[in-house]
Amino acid sequence: MTTADRLLTVYVTVISALVMAPIAVVLIVALNTTNFLSFPPAGFSTRWFAQVMSEPMWRDSLWLSLQIGAAVAILSTALGVATALGLRAVSNTWSSALQTFFLSPLMLPTVVIGLALMQFYQSAGIRASLVTVSLGQVLIAVPYVIRLTLASFAGVDVRVERAAAILGASPLQVFWQVTFPLIRHAALAGALFSFIVSLDDVNIALFLSDVRTTPLPVQLFSYIEQNADSVGAAAASVLVLLACLAVLICDRLVGIEWLFGIERKSR
Repeated sequence: MTTADRLLTVYVTVISALVMAPIAVVLIVALNTTNFLSFPPAGFSTRWFAQVMSEPMWRDSLWLSLQIGAAVAILSTALGVATALGLRAVSNTWSSALQTFFLSPLMLPTVVIGLALMQFYQSAGIRASLVTVSLGQVLIAVPYVIRLTLASFAGVDVRVERAAAILGASPLQVFWQVTFPLIRHAALAGALFSFIVSLDDVNIALFLSDVRTTPLPVQLFSYIEQNADSVGAAAASVLVLLACLAVLICDRLVGIEWLFGIERKSR
């Protein structure tokens, strides 16, 4: 290993530690035995997690977040795959312009998007609900599905689809029986990414929800404004663990290496 490789290893290790340290602290504090936040903890207990799961305020918000996340994952995957399929069919000039347009939500602060959607819904007389939050989060989740699907299309041989069409398959049959099996990894990864984006979103949900529709991130945001105890840390840990679970599922079914263009080594 050269000196440059050692320096790169040290640099990556330090950056990874700086990124992971705050998350680790939250997870450890959530297991504290005391009512107030303290680090290092005086002892370890899971009673705060039990309280989060037993109290209706937290339990209902978690269930609502899971519902919204599932809806966002399904809608974003369907729209993202369809959009990528359309972008693949147009010329390179138009494809680049349209890609910029469809990926533009990633360039805007989510606070701006949430505020704009709130004003639109109010002017249209649409009340805050699970649907309004889901549609708002779909706006920022679809670009991830589009990017992953377009990257997957790069490895699809168009001649295979043409051969299926020549043999008498309809366009719908070509998609479901030929194209989709070749891009299913991208679709699955996009769905999981969309779920994580929805689970992590605060800004859009904050503008588009009300007292009857309060996802867990918004409930947590409101709670920690007035309280600084281990219950809030436990609720935050639940969000972190759910995101980690989604990444683990993605790794087992798709492979994290695939997302970064690295060929998975045989095990």
